[in-house]
Amino acid sequence: MTLLFILVEYRDGTPETYAFPVTAALGEQAAQIQKDMPGTIVTTLKVRTKECEQTGVLYDALWNPDFSRTLLSAIGQGSRFTGETGTLIASSTQAYGKLISGGAALEPAVMKAEQSNTSVAYGDRLIMKVYRRVENGVNPDLEIGRILTTMNFPHAPPVAGSIEYIRANGETITTAILQGFVHNQGDAWKYTLEAFDRYLERCRAQPTGREDELILNEPLLELAHKEIPTFAHALIGPYLESGVRIGQRTAELHVALANVQNNPDFTPEPFSLEYRRSRYESMCRLASQTSSLLKGRLNDLPSDTEQEARLVVNSEPQILDRFRDFFELETSALRIRCHGDYHLGQVLYTGQDFVISDFEGEPARPLSERRMKHTPIMDVAGMLRSFHYAPYAALSRQQSKLLAEGDGGRLDPWVRFWSGWVSVVFLKAYLAIAGRASFWPGSQEEFQVLFDAHLLEKAVYEIRYELNNRPDWVKIPIRAVLEILETTTRKAI
Repeated sequence: MTLLFILVEYRDGTPETYAFPVTAALGEQAAQIQKDMPGTIVTTLKVRTKECEQTGVLYDALWNPDFSRTLLSAIGQGSRFTGETGTLIASSTQAYGKLISGGAALEPAVMKAEQSNTSVAYGDRLIMKVYRRVENGVNPDLEIGRILTTMNFPHAPPVAGSIEYIRANGETITTAILQGFVHNQGDAWKYTLEAFDRYLERCRAQPTGREDELILNEPLLELAHKEIPTFAHALIGPYLESGVRIGQRTAELHVALANVQNNPDFTPEPFSLEYRRSRYESMCRLASQTSSLLKGRLNDLPSDTEQEARLVVNSEPQILDRFRDFFELETSALRIRCHGDYHLGQVLYTGQDFVISDFEGEPARPLSERRMKHTPIMDVAGMLRSFHYAPYAALSRQQSKLLAEGDGGRLDPWVRFWSGWVSVVFLKAYLAIAGRASFWPGSQEEFQVLFDAHLLEKAVYEIRYELNNRPDWVKIPIRAVLEILETTTRKAI
């Protein structure tokens, strides 16, 4: 069994390194793999000895249970393996013994839901995530996970161990992370779609003519300081409490990360001019590139979406104004380590509570950027955008039914009602905890500027993403950009 590090160079773009464990199988075992797991095979082999010639396959070693058992054992024993240009070091944390004890069967099984990485479950106790695309430096998933485990933070999977490759020059590459298995009923995205389906059934039973009651006439931040109307509680039902709980867990995560002691990689830092300038330039670049891309695709959009898209293109100066407010903001707020890619898909629903997972950050960004400190309001904006997306994703699953029943247009106010009040309860619960933290802005006006800039940046990013990946969904962030510009007021700081 061999762990390969493969350098991939592109004609255009930055080179990438991939970690790929491989092993060989011969004879009947190879034939079985070709039959049962053809997608794991790299190439066929011919092995000649003095006695005979055998055919076989070279395949992904993670699908070999013996290899997965070896990885788990190596972590428990703190094993080292010397390679051509460095050493593979396995290590465990204080959580390892507790998680592995009890005599439960720890048979490995590859989980098929993973995309960019590969995960192996060991019974119902442990899960090992093996990273495919790797970079020099500690992966934030391991770095943050270790810290939270040391702090006994209860709302993230505990880290039991890791495997890291240390190059001869001292550079570290995170190869795998071993975590406690979180018993769950799926992620919060799946749970939210199911909850919205039930909400939709209640909406269909409502009499017509109540649309005026559904309008949220004030910005989210103002509503977060007021009581939730009885009508919202009755109609949205138990999911409002879920929004509260997610808000609480998010704030508790940020407070924990802001209170890490004696570790400069986690020490809160001020909003320096250099940081604000760098982020401002990045925001402006994103806005310009997105506007240009959207302008070039206008004729490909449905007529109603095209009209709104033109408004977004014409609103570029207003978008840049919001970003300039961020650049010019002198605030007492502090930057901390955050989740970095926060949305409902990164939260597990246990049936009674929520567990926050996957601290890698946005996979497309370089590791150095993913380890940067930001305002935690960035994570807040990501979750609010997820609350905005979820109803539309749920509706897309019922598109044919809605068209047949003629409900599509009538339900739009109810969709906004749901996402609006769920966002409000999330914010309300978050602010009750984070609003007292040391990293928080010194005034409501400062918070407003940070909130507007990050929420808008996220929606602008989504326009570009959808144009390149799911053009049929681009109307969702297009409308969001217009709503954000319409419902936020520039503050003079």
